[in-house]
Amino acid sequence: MTVASTLLDDRYLLDEEIGAGGFCEVWRATDSVLTRPVAVKLLHAAYAHQPEAQARFKAEARHAGALSHENIARVYDYGEPEPGQAYLVMELIEGPCLASVLADGPLDATRTMDIVAQVAAGLQAAHSVGLVHRDIKPANIMVTADGTVRITDFGVAHSVGSTPLTATGMMVGSPGYIAPERVAGSKGGPASDLYALGIVAYECLAGTRPFHGPPLEVAIAHRDRPLPPLPASVPAEVTAFVMTLTAKDPAWRPASAGEVACQARRLHDQLLSGVIRSRPTYAGAPLMPAESLQAAPPRTRADRTGRRRLPLYAAVVVFAAIACLGLLTVTGLASAGNPGSQRPQAAPSVTTPASTASPSATQPAGQQPSTTPSSSTRELAASGRVPGRPPGHQKHPAAGQDAPPSPHGHGHGHGQGHGHGSGKGSESGAVMAAGA
Repeated sequence: MTVASTLLDDRYLLDEEIGAGGFCEVWRATDSVLTRPVAVKLLHAAYAHQPEAQARFKAEARHAGALSHENIARVYDYGEPEPGQAYLVMELIEGPCLASVLADGPLDATRTMDIVAQVAAGLQAAHSVGLVHRDIKPANIMVTADGTVRITDFGVAHSVGSTPLTATGMMVGSPGYIAPERVAGSKGGPASDLYALGIVAYECLAGTRPFHGPPLEVAIAHRDRPLPPLPASVPAEVTAFVMTLTAKDPAWRPASAGEVACQARRLHDQLLSGVIRSRPTYAGAPLMPAESLQAAPPRTRADRTGRRRLPLYAAVVVFAAIACLGLLTVTGLASAGNPGSQRPQAAPSVTTPASTASPSATQPAGQQPSTTPSSSTRELAASGRVPGRPPGHQKHPAAGQDAPPSPHGHGHGHGQGHGHGSGKGSESGAVMAAGA
C-alpha cells in the first residue's frame, strides 16, 4: 500500500492522495529534481499483474504525452521502477473536476458554453492527430481557479486504425455518456466524443444526466430513447445546439470538434453581450420537446444553414407576377372610379382670339410663322391644363386618360411577396448487439 512521504523512483515525493479511479489513484507530489508540484497517478496493486491494465496505463502516457494544448492536462514523465508498479507524472491542476462543480447545482448557459468551447478545442487537438478520447465526462474535466478547462484521463483513448486494447464484446467508457453508435457495436470516432460532450453540456444545464439506472439500461437508452427536455429557462439557440451535438446519427452532428468550439464560443459571446437572453423560469413553464429537435433533418456538410433557398429565377418570376397583379389592381380601381374615362370624348370647340387665331393672317407673304407660344398658351402649359378641357377634366399624367381631380393630388401603389421553405425528417437507428 502506498503511503505519504514515499519517495517514488528516487525523485517524486508523495504528499497526499487527491483522487482515485477504477484502477489507479492520484497523488499530490513534489518533483525533487525540478522542485515543482506535480500529480502522480499510480496503478492499483490489484491490477499490477494484468497485462491489459498495464497496456492501457502505458497507452495513456503515450497518447497524452504526444499532445500539447492548453485544454489538455500535460504529461511530464512515465516510469516502471519495478514490474507492475508503473506511474504517470502529470501537471498538478489546482482546482476541482467538473463533477464536483456540478454537485452544487446546474450552471447557466453562458458558463456552460464556455466549458463546451474549451473542451471542444482540446478534443480538436487530439482528433487532429488521430486520437479519440472515448471517455469524456465531468469527472475527466478539470477546472482551474481562473476558469481554464483541462481534459484528463486518456486511459481508454485509442488511435484511429490501431488495435483496441479491450476484448471483443467489452464496452469501455462511461455508460452515462456513451454514444449510440458505440452501443450498437462500433468502436466510435471523433463524433462519439462530440456526443459525450453534448451530454456533458446537457448535465451542466439540467443539473442531472438524461438517463439513470443500471449501466446496460442507461447505455440502451442512449441508443433508443430521446433526451428529456431541457429547462425552459435555457435559450432556444443553446437547446438546439445541444440537441445537434446529441443527435442519434453521428452524421447529423457537427463536422468536427473545431466547429463545435466555434459555435459554442459564438453562443457564449452572444449570451454575454445580451444578444441572446435566457428565458425566465416560472411555475408551469412549457418545456421544449427534445423529440422534435432531434427529429430535425440532417444538415449537409456543404450547407449547414438548414434552410431551403428559392432559386433566383423562380424568385424573379414570383415577384414579377406579384408586381403585375398589383398594377392590374390599381388600374382596375382607377377605371371603376371614373366611368367616363373609358370612352374618348370629342374636344369642344375653342374660340381663339383674333390676335392668335392664325399667325399666317398677319404674317408677310413668304415668311414662316413664328413658333413662339402666345401668352395664353404659356399660361395653360404652366397650369397643367389642356386647352379645350374643363378645369375638372384634365389628362391623367401617367395613363394618358381623362381622370377626375384627386382630392389629395397624388396616389401610391405597393406590391410585396415572401416565400419560405422548410423540411423535417426523422430517423430510427438500427438495433445491434452492444460491444466496442
